[in-house]
Amino acid sequence: MENIEIIPLVGTKWNDKSIALSSSREEVKNLLGEPCKEWKNAWYYFNNELRVDFDEKGELEFIEFLGGMDGEIQPEIYGAAAFKTEAEELYHILLEKNNGSVRDNENGYSYVFQDISVGVFREAVPESVHEMIEEARAEGVATSSADIEYEMRKANHWATIGIGIKGYYG
Repeated sequence: MENIEIIPLVGTKWNDKSIALSSSREEVKNLLGEPCKEWKNAWYYFNNELRVDFDEKGELEFIEFLGGMDGEIQPEIYGAAAFKTEAEELYHILLEKNNGSVRDNENGYSYVFQDISVGVFREAVPESVHEMIEEARAEGVATSSADIEYEMRKANHWATIGIGIKGYYG
C-alpha cells in the first residue's frame, strides 16, 4: 500500500515522490508517466482515480483524488484518511486547519475550505438517504438493509477530495 499525503497549498507526497502544485506538465509526466486519459487541461491517472489540472501556462493548479472509499488510492490529509474517516470528522479537521471561510453551496454535499484551498464532495448526505427510504416505503418499494447500508456509507464518507493553488476556489 502506498503512503499518499495531501498537503494543502503545497501538493502531494507519494512514498518518496513529491508532486508540487505549480509543477510543469513535463515534471508531472516524469513523476507519474503518461496519463490514461486527457481531457481539456486535465490529465487522469490510475484508472481515473487521480485528476490533475493545468492552467493556461501549463502549470499544475489542481489535484483531485476521485476513488472514494472503494478506490485503490487512499490518501491522508492532516493525518486523517481522507476517504475512510467519517465525513463529519474530516469536515471538522479541515474546518480547524482552514481557520477561515468555508463555502457550502450544496447543502452538505460539498464544501470548499478557501484558506487552505481544499474541496470535498460526497454523493449523498444522511438526510437524503433517510428521505429516499421514506419515499420508497411510501411507494411500497422494499429496501434491503444492504442497500440502506451502502447508501449510508456513501453519505457518511467523502467521495472526492481536491487541493488547488492559493485562490483556486476563488
